[in-house]
Amino acid sequence: MLMYTCVNVKENYVNSKKSFQKLESDVDVNNIYLPLHLYKEVQELNSLVGKDCEEYQSKKDRHLSYIKERREEVKQVLSEAHVRSIEEPFFWISTEWLRQWSDIITPSCIDNLPIQCSHGKVPFTRVTLMKRLSNTAWQWLFAKYGGGPELTNDDFCIDCLKNAAEKAVKADDYREKRAVLRELAEAALAGNCSVGTSYYVSRPWLLQWLRRRNVDTPCDADAGPTAALTCTHGNLLPELSSGAKRVLVPESLWNFFYENAVKVKPEDSLGSSAFPADTEPCETCSKEMTEVASLEDSLRAEKLRQRQNHEKLILGKSFALHADCSYFLIPSSWLAKWRAYVTTTGKNMSSIIEPENLEAIICSLTCKHSRLVERPLELAWKRGVISQKISTTGGLALISESDWKFFCEEWNAQESKGIHAKIAFANNTTNKVPGSSQEVPVVDEELDQIKEEKYCQLEERAPFIITDPEICEVCIGERESSELVQKLNYSDEDICVYLVHGKEAPRSIIEPSNAPGRTSKRSKKTLHGSSMNFRVSGTTSVYQLKMMIWEAFGVVKENQKLCKGVVEIEGDSATLADKNIFPGDILWVVDSEIYENRDIADELSEQKMEPNQAEEGFRGTLLSSVMHVQALKDNPTDDSVV
Repeated sequence: MLMYTCVNVKENYVNSKKSFQKLESDVDVNNIYLPLHLYKEVQELNSLVGKDCEEYQSKKDRHLSYIKERREEVKQVLSEAHVRSIEEPFFWISTEWLRQWSDIITPSCIDNLPIQCSHGKVPFTRVTLMKRLSNTAWQWLFAKYGGGPELTNDDFCIDCLKNAAEKAVKADDYREKRAVLRELAEAALAGNCSVGTSYYVSRPWLLQWLRRRNVDTPCDADAGPTAALTCTHGNLLPELSSGAKRVLVPESLWNFFYENAVKVKPEDSLGSSAFPADTEPCETCSKEMTEVASLEDSLRAEKLRQRQNHEKLILGKSFALHADCSYFLIPSSWLAKWRAYVTTTGKNMSSIIEPENLEAIICSLTCKHSRLVERPLELAWKRGVISQKISTTGGLALISESDWKFFCEEWNAQESKGIHAKIAFANNTTNKVPGSSQEVPVVDEELDQIKEEKYCQLEERAPFIITDPEICEVCIGERESSELVQKLNYSDEDICVYLVHGKEAPRSIIEPSNAPGRTSKRSKKTLHGSSMNFRVSGTTSVYQLKMMIWEAFGVVKENQKLCKGVVEIEGDSATLADKNIFPGDILWVVDSEIYENRDIADELSEQKMEPNQAEEGFRGTLLSSVMHVQALKDNPTDDSVV
């Protein structure tokens, strides 16, 4: 049985307050409410706190009094620091130390070293870093803080003043002498060198020497007037060497160059070597240059010979092919490298890498089945002329038998290892004119009609290439499948979608150019509509892409006719990889306007809706089976209903 007691809150509070006041006012040990040991401990702590408070107050008072004294000190010194007349002696003091002394409570000793020169006196160049103090103010500061050194008004440095004057005079002389010799340098560049002894200097060095203006003293740019003309053996480089262009200058100008170069870099003896006009070039370097020149000449002649041997291939254009001729196949990528290598001449001749070994490339085209792992490039058949399409990245290109023999001779390949090829047609129509015979005469009108029929028959025939060895479809299929899987296994890549206004997309969208360009994530308007880039993956479904298009362009999912080229993309559950949509592809969509526009939020809410959960009491029965109920709705005449 529960029992309750009524308590008056106000009365309880008053009683507790009275007891607390009694505890505070009662100091008698017998009547105290705290234990004796606890009471003593509290008293000891109170006494310690009291002492700490007294010490803190005394320190505070001393500190405040010291600050007051420092303020009075600063005022007193500044009032006495003024020098009243020129004849009155004074002392120099560092401005930086004086600022710190007035700001810091406990300043350090006086430091005048920053305003002192190497001679131990005051230079005129550091006047902005110092202040004058009267004798009274200095003696007061020096007596209290010490330091130094003492710098009086008589301690000005005469040596620094003389050095500065000498530098100014030398700068004037240097400018005047340089202005006079500048005319000689310009004349030397023009090829008008005066009669007498002359010396070689580097032409680029002389040009930069003339370009410099307002120069008072020699600098690093004056060093090395002949550094570019000196070879590793310490001799004069041949004139045909790279960067060894030279100019003859008079002896007076050379002496001026040499003196300045030695002043700037006395240890660089090779950079200022003297080469009179009769100096012979280095024999070793000349011999090496002759060998290099002969190699370049032979290489140039070899390239010229190859260009002459392969006049059709060097143009990089397709040429007419014939069915009754024998051809050979080589990789189009190797042919492009060879064409770039052979056509490059001049200074860039050595910068192009030589193509790979032709025989090794040909051997790498066969698989383990001794068949080809590359297909020839497709043939074009137009107006009775057969030609091969051009590519520089992949596929095998047709070359004539003479070109193959020249390649074998030029690149040390065996003719027997070549890949033979012939051109054949899809049907077995003979090349004879139908209806013609040697015994049966044909009139001109009938002959023209027969030729026209023959031409139409030839147009319908599709030429193809027969190779020896044959093409291995198994290896090529495996490689292409692997490449396709890798290409479709992408994530977080961009595709472009155009919203086309009209029934059909323009040709520029259906057949886009493969030229690379700048992509933008923003929507941009074109003449045919607007476009936008979407970030997708290979596993993105068509439904998800349509939802992105709905959100971006406002076209309802049901009204979207999504296409890639001329093929319509159907099946919302399929992924972009299933539809062979690669990164960078251009898609286009048309609004059919069949269904009414609705908010995208309705579609998203329908996705989140789940079937209603059945009551727990019906678990395990047919009443909780959603699939069975749906089946009953779809097939009301089913036997299970009965």
